Amino acid sequence: MASTFSVAPISGIGFADRKTTPDFGLGTPTLGNKNDTWVYVLATEAVATGTCSVDSSFNLTDAAGNYTAPYTFNSGEYGWVYKTTSPL
Repeated sequence: MASTFSVAPISGIGFADRKTTPDFGLGTPTLGNKNDTWVYVLATEAVATGTCSVDSSFNLTDAAGNYTAPYTFNSGEYGWVYKTTSPL
């Protein structure tokens, strides 16, 4: 099971939050309370929960990949996904 909160000293992180304007720079990493790495991304299409892909520009797609979206995204939303494999 994934982390429920960030242990990094960055305020305003909510892993379930989805926004249409960014709160952080794309690619911002943080460490979760279960020692998992999360990254801030932009969904370029609707993304269901489960494995997903993040490209080098931190665009999120619903294709199976090395990240997991524990919450759904609508196209154009910013939010957090966690790295399924290490390292980031």
